[in-house]
Amino acid sequence: MQILKKSLMTLAFAGVALASQAATIDVQFANPIFGGFGYDVLTIQFDSPTGSKTESVAAGRFLGAVSNPHLTDLSLFVDNQASVLMYCYDIYQFINHGANITYSLVNFGVTANTLDFLGAVNSVVNPIDPYAWLHPVNGSQGAAIQLGIWESLYDTAWDIGAGSFKVTTGMDSTTDTYLAAFRTAMPGSASLDASYTLLLESPNVQDMITGRRPQQ
Repeated sequence: MQILKKSLMTLAFAGVALASQAATIDVQFANPIFGGFGYDVLTIQFDSPTGSKTESVAAGRFLGAVSNPHLTDLSLFVDNQASVLMYCYDIYQFINHGANITYSLVNFGVTANTLDFLGAVNSVVNPIDPYAWLHPVNGSQGAAIQLGIWESLYDTAWDIGAGSFKVTTGMDSTTDTYLAAFRTAMPGSASLDASYTLLLESPNVQDMITGRRPQQ
């Protein structure tokens, strides 16, 4: 029995050691967080672990710079380390303009629903660019991509006006037009390969999704 206890303790300590060796990166978000790119201010309603919530949010693409890589390589990030483009992948928490956050990196952590949506976005924006979803042509298109990402996470009906995640007021008509085009493209478009995405996770602030360059 004593030997068993020692073995279990060894395994527990090994688990802690492995957890401490997770790949991490520091992200310095821009101030303002959208980096001068456009966005939509609107009201969303969604089901959370503590019940239905209504929040006023700004939907758009974020900008930040990465540094202090641990067990990872800055070459993973699309564009360059001073201009990392990303979207929010978590509506239960918050992020502030100019925040400096240490994130854990999760390869292949993006859901199949999100990959379906991003594949449709690429088919509309630029079918030959696997990172077209990171490079919207304007703020309204970026807002539509953000809303579609949230919809892919928290609902299955693909109806932005109903369900467990929905926009209740404030969506710009141009954003709505882009989002409708992405939804229409979904049945006939291929899903984005998960190797082109990277999930940034934090227990304290909003998670992020960004582009990942597949490694050789």
